[in-house]
Amino acid sequence: MGRRYEDEPVFEDWEETSPEHLTSPLPHRSYAAQQQLTLELLKLDTFAERLTYLFDHESTYYALDGEPVVDPEEIARLVADRTPGFRSFVARVPLVARWVQARSGIPVTKQALHNFKGGVRENTRPSVNRALAAFWRIHPDLLDPRVPAAEFALPYDETDRKAHELMTELGGVGVNARTITSFLGGAQEADKQQLVKVLERIAQTARESGHGRPG
Repeated sequence: MGRRYEDEPVFEDWEETSPEHLTSPLPHRSYAAQQQLTLELLKLDTFAERLTYLFDHESTYYALDGEPVVDPEEIARLVADRTPGFRSFVARVPLVARWVQARSGIPVTKQALHNFKGGVRENTRPSVNRALAAFWRIHPDLLDPRVPAAEFALPYDETDRKAHELMTELGGVGVNARTITSFLGGAQEADKQQLVKVLERIAQTARESGHGRPG
């Protein structure tokens, strides 16, 4: 299982959970925060630099009585209430390696992640790349510096941008802005507006029910 730090949660069920149902312990981000992280990663030229940035700046997670809390509003409430049993932690290499291995189904050692971070060797396994992206809740292509930054440019069209924002809120971090623009490019404005209204209703229902973005 690897060394644990402080009294971080054990998360014993990771290895027993089907990969498609295994969700990241890191909290969701607002749309603005997601776009800011995208910009920060695009400034970096290598896989190693981007992975290191994520470890250094985007690895705080929260748990209540050992169970992850990923909703930002709930986290804010628990912080304000000083709820007993609620704590913050930092996801370090051993924990990330465990999660990525459970998610990808491929053996991932702590040393492998250290080598990736240090630029000693490149990750050549797409499933590991996708698992790393899923852990940090980012688009997988953000870990591939060969993908042009233009792929992540926000849509110029206001309706396209709103659709992208809502899809991101609903957990669609695997859908980048270029995909939205391409998908909606030939659609009539009335049809695009209808799509946005549907997405808004879904998002509103999710917020009210407390069952927003997938864990």
